[in-house]
Amino acid sequence: MIRLQAIRRGRGLRARVMGLLLPLLSGGTAPGFVKVLLFRPEFFGTPFGRYAEAVLRGPGRWTVGERELFGATVSAGNACGYCTGVHRQIAAESLGEPTVEALVDGTGHVPAGVDPAVPLMTAFLRRLSHDPDGLTTADVADLRAAGIGDDAIREAAHAAALLEIGNRVNTALGVDAMDDEGNRRTAAMLLRRGYDL
Repeated sequence: MIRLQAIRRGRGLRARVMGLLLPLLSGGTAPGFVKVLLFRPEFFGTPFGRYAEAVLRGPGRWTVGERELFGATVSAGNACGYCTGVHRQIAAESLGEPTVEALVDGTGHVPAGVDPAVPLMTAFLRRLSHDPDGLTTADVADLRAAGIGDDAIREAAHAAALLEIGNRVNTALGVDAMDDEGNRRTAAMLLRRGYDL
């Protein structure tokens, strides 16, 4: 449960109306992080949503599923149950559960047909998240040698940074992980509507 009652209740007419409409639109309770985005949209929610839309849905080298996979990987490493669940679900719907199990959960083998750049980038982002001081120019050179250009590296790093911010906000405010059905509903809403609320 979100720790601050003001966020749970909503601030302003728009947030309160959206708080009432979101359960109807998503088929269940309003996702906790959406309440955070709506609390002070001019300060955090609107800019963050636009950044998320650009990073996770805008044009680029990586598919939507691959970007969501990067987000799920970073979130799992940060033990953010909410972000892991939602972004993992979107990645699984886009790339298949075996790919997510192999690259986010570390179980199984990466299925044939997965772009070989994806496991390399996933490993790089995991290290960037948890051991940034351990990365060297050689790590970036390895990505380049595998055919991953600087723009693609930057795009993936933005996806990781976005989720690093979201993970910390969720953890600080006590946004709880959702159950599988909540993750499916929220993933469907985000795939349909995008992130720019």
